[in-house]
Amino acid sequence: MSNSSAVAQQIARSLVHSGVSDVVFAPGSRSAPLVYALAPLAEAGLIRTHVRVDERDAAFLALGLARGLRARGCESAVAVVTTSGSAVANLHPAVLEASYGHVPLLALTADRPARLRGTGANQTIDDQSQVLSDVRARFDISAGETAEAVHRAMSDAVAAALGSRRDTGTEAAGPVQINVQFDTPLVPTPNELDTWKNEIVEQVGNGAGQRSTTTTTASESHPNLGITVTEGTVIVAGDAGGHSAESLRALAADHHLPVLAEPSSPLARTSADHSNSSATEAAEASTLVPAHARVLSEHSELRESIRTVIVHGKPTLTRPVAALLADETVTVQRIPDAVDAFDLTVRDERTVADDETAAGETQGTAASGETWVRAWIDAGTSLVAAARTERSAERSPEPDKGENPGAASAKDFQATARRVTEHLAAQDITLFVASSNSVRYLSDATDIRARIHASRGLAGIDGLISTATGLSLGLGEPVVLLIGDIAMLHDIGGLLTPSTEDAGDVTIVVLNDDGGAIFSGLEHSQPHLEGFLERYFTVPHGRGFADLAAGYGWDHEQVTSAEEFEAALGRIDGQRDAGARRIIEVTAPH
Repeated sequence: MSNSSAVAQQIARSLVHSGVSDVVFAPGSRSAPLVYALAPLAEAGLIRTHVRVDERDAAFLALGLARGLRARGCESAVAVVTTSGSAVANLHPAVLEASYGHVPLLALTADRPARLRGTGANQTIDDQSQVLSDVRARFDISAGETAEAVHRAMSDAVAAALGSRRDTGTEAAGPVQINVQFDTPLVPTPNELDTWKNEIVEQVGNGAGQRSTTTTTASESHPNLGITVTEGTVIVAGDAGGHSAESLRALAADHHLPVLAEPSSPLARTSADHSNSSATEAAEASTLVPAHARVLSEHSELRESIRTVIVHGKPTLTRPVAALLADETVTVQRIPDAVDAFDLTVRDERTVADDETAAGETQGTAASGETWVRAWIDAGTSLVAAARTERSAERSPEPDKGENPGAASAKDFQATARRVTEHLAAQDITLFVASSNSVRYLSDATDIRARIHASRGLAGIDGLISTATGLSLGLGEPVVLLIGDIAMLHDIGGLLTPSTEDAGDVTIVVLNDDGGAIFSGLEHSQPHLEGFLERYFTVPHGRGFADLAAGYGWDHEQVTSAEEFEAALGRIDGQRDAGARRIIEVTAPH
């Protein structure tokens, strides 16, 4: 047997042994040994394989798959396979998101033999194993390695990708690169392929190599995690990469801790699953603070009373939260994303009983207990109500005197986009939300029943269609993607699914306001900078998505109001076809 086929088959054995369930391929010749080793495993039902035409979308698909598997309770590293050369560099955006979003990803990069490095050989990077930064570990395997060495490297790679559940930084789950130096011949002989297939059949018959699907039961012991609660304690929660946080939700309710949660945090749901309580009881127990960033900015008496912040996930959405976490007078406790894998032990250092006023509080606001929570929730509720009243007053059939018609149209579109977003948030769906304005509209939603996911590791706008597709395939359920027009254009190739591949079940809701409107709400919109804004920041493009949808085989419907959107979404829910792919484009009236 050729060295390349032998190494590829050992990699395949090790992946199954380590519990890897899904592998994504981008076509290439140098990576062919992995195709011939892994495809028969898929035929035997030991793994699932997926194919995408380019490496960037393949990597983001793998990222979404890993997140979906985790959210489903079947955590597994997901591998993405590429050929050599610049193909490897195309994995980098997804690798970076996996690194900072703590998602287990294996980059299996095919390479030429080491003897060809530095010789100018075709499609050969001098040290391809160093191309991808921010990986948890990297391995460079030659085609002549022994089976034992390959198995050891692969086991270490998967372990590094899954990470330490206790870590919140560089040892948390993340990407790993396994660079494999395949030499010719790159294809097995007929006898070698038959022998490999027979081995797989024998393993399946003996039950060997079957990946475990067992989950931890309530009777199994969990490691302990200590949390300290003081007066003035709040929980700040960001995206946790698909991990649940029901134990932290219960802790917040039991100890009356305000929860400042970003939309994609598992703590953001106002209607979570409570098997032993009614919906009314669950709502009453919630300590979620609406519009928490504005509360931090506009209620100094609450902000200045904070002494301890318990941080879960990666909160990066708002500047007031960033300022809070940077405050050296505040104690910050960062807890693992996989908080539900631990038994929580609380050290309560508060000296004030519930509903009592803390001594020395100049504003009369208790910094603990039910009074503390109620003050935060009431402040947020009032701010949301005031903002909605203000936005409603701004809406009128005609622009205000002296108001630019374009500005009036932008306000109307934003009002529609907010209503669309809040309607989606209130549905019992899985919602993947893009960065920029899409996720910010969700921040003001007060009824969140959707299970919200987002790529918040680096909060980029690339690869989101592919990530949402992977999320659907990983979860095995429909996903709604809420995305802006610029982010949609960034990953337009993600609309393409090869005809033999599973496309998942994805409905895309694209908020098309013709450019990057988020910049109009940042400091770049100051009057003295107005001349730079449109060309260099908002970048209007004047394009709709009907023709692109048709070209890629997606159904398309355009709506201009929240009422039209709700009707269009209702038609999809009422006539769901697992094979259909749908785009609802929300635009301003023309």
